[in-house]
Amino acid sequence: MADNPVFRPACAHDGRFIAEMIDVSSDGVVLIEWTEESQQAASRMPLDIGAETYASGEGDYSFRNCWIAELSGQRAGMLLGFSLGASPPQSIVAPPFDGSDVFAPYKYLKAPDTWYICGVAVVPEYRGLGIGTALMQLAREQALARGYERLSLVVFEENAAAVRLYRRLGYEVIDQAPVVPHPLIRYQGNALLMAVSVKG
Repeated sequence: MADNPVFRPACAHDGRFIAEMIDVSSDGVVLIEWTEESQQAASRMPLDIGAETYASGEGDYSFRNCWIAELSGQRAGMLLGFSLGASPPQSIVAPPFDGSDVFAPYKYLKAPDTWYICGVAVVPEYRGLGIGTALMQLAREQALARGYERLSLVVFEENAAAVRLYRRLGYEVIDQAPVVPHPLIRYQGNALLMAVSVKG
């Protein structure tokens, strides 16, 4: 394809696209929370909840922390990133986890004082064109611009393609935690916390 991807800050009207991409990148984890919320409002589907969340300008999970990749005028991918504080939140608990808390591994797997790639995804028909790698490079540039020395992310160990990409980009596993099984989560095994130096 002749065109090169163009990257732009996300807008509120990208909310639903962002939610769809976050669902892809989280491999079902976010759907758990959105499904629980949608059950309290019969007229709304889980992705409606996600779209409203990301259309908001509040908090880390907002379009304000997202970038959109476009190819030939079409949205092709998305990046969500934000800073993690100098120390983990007090709510984080070390393993062994409470097996009833499906979110426990993701609360635990945090690398303090890093620029955190919370989600990165590419629309299926645009995969294999280097957009994912370019979005990862964009995250590195964001970290550098904000004075962070490391990037971090969480990925499922069974998501072999994603793990290969991150390893190729220099990311290394610095911690891991067992996935708490849930019907909406698409992988089992371990969740991996990976990090890389922005100067590497």
